[in-house]
Amino acid sequence: MTPDPTSAPIAYTLRVSPRAKHVRITVTRAAEVVVTIPKRFAQRRVPAIVEARRAWIARALTRAAARAEAIRAEHGDGLPATVTLRATGESLAVAYRASAAEGVIARESRGMLALSGATHDGAACTAALRRWLVRRAHAHLGQVVSELAAARGFTISRVRVGLQRSRWGSCSPRGTVSLNAKLLFLPPELVRYVILHELCHTQAMDHSARFWAILAEHDPAFERHRRALRDVERLVPPWAS
Repeated sequence: MTPDPTSAPIAYTLRVSPRAKHVRITVTRAAEVVVTIPKRFAQRRVPAIVEARRAWIARALTRAAARAEAIRAEHGDGLPATVTLRATGESLAVAYRASAAEGVIARESRGMLALSGATHDGAACTAALRRWLVRRAHAHLGQVVSELAAARGFTISRVRVGLQRSRWGSCSPRGTVSLNAKLLFLPPELVRYVILHELCHTQAMDHSARFWAILAEHDPAFERHRRALRDVERLVPPWAS
């Protein structure tokens, strides 16, 4: 008898979050199922919860595959010929310059991004692009955070920038604002929304009514921006994912 593939266990990544109040199941851009649970939640209950959401997960995985196809259609496969940073209004041509050097270094100059070294190595080129993106994002986003915090009366301790897989941003109880370097691919108004969202967490760490009221004071159009943020994954090229 041939096994029914629909009855196979669903693979997922389990994450424990001290900030989570409920069990949350998400499907990432890379079609990975992630289950986030509160710190004291009994992990033995997770498989049954995942199984109960099997139909929803299947639909979400189908949507993730469709999004991936749309991203490939927009950005193509392989390494980029140009890098478009909507947040700064720039489009940089990318040049690949092979040399005998080990590894790959990305340098930006006069509106061009040059990758030099072992450019035949696609993985090394991708890693160099990602390192450059984080450096570029730290410089730009750090400045935007500082300006908005000063103008709006928020106090922060520091700004961190990385390449998170799913979150656009977060804020720690100690006032550290962490941002995703992929924000550089988004329009400025959405970057501003994400930053204001995290700055408001310095005054309300949860997503209570008080938090949304604070955010509304600083971004009256936050609901529109919040909805728009759900449909921007296609703007991020595969090499940055």
